[in-house]
Amino acid sequence: MRALLLPLLLMPLQAAAAESTPQAAVAALWRASSNAPGGSADSATLRRLFHPEAVVFGGRYKDGQPALKRSSGEAFLKNFEQPSDKGFYECEVVRTVHTYDRFATAYSVVESRADPTAAKPDFVGVNSVQLYREGDQWRVLSLYYHVEKPGLAIDLGGGQPGKCLE
Repeated sequence: MRALLLPLLLMPLQAAAAESTPQAAVAALWRASSNAPGGSADSATLRRLFHPEAVVFGGRYKDGQPALKRSSGEAFLKNFEQPSDKGFYECEVVRTVHTYDRFATAYSVVESRADPTAAKPDFVGVNSVQLYREGDQWRVLSLYYHVEKPGLAIDLGGGQPGKCLE
């Protein structure tokens, strides 16, 4: 019994250690957001990553007009809980992180595909992720994503389409 209990007690420590840098937290965010057809995102990791007070803003163009949506982190995460018939694969191609003390901000460009082998992404988004370090774990305080505007490409700044960071 004791041999079984020890690994279970250590799991939260191992999980938190995975996000011991802002870079690891952002990489985990995109990895956990993805799912194979018939599956769902890794909601346990996403819930661990998002601070309870997190907010999410999303920008896109709808009928040619800019549209901004705000939600709580909790409401945003509910979108990832249900299994999806289609796959959803996030491929981060660019990341820049600036850190000061317990604060970090990441600029991240992500390609999204229903089929991970597709040559072109279904859409590309630029993201600003603000993180806060609680103990040894970095958590998302806010996320602003903006879906690429048709006709206005996002500069990959040295990143390569389809070549995911890790």
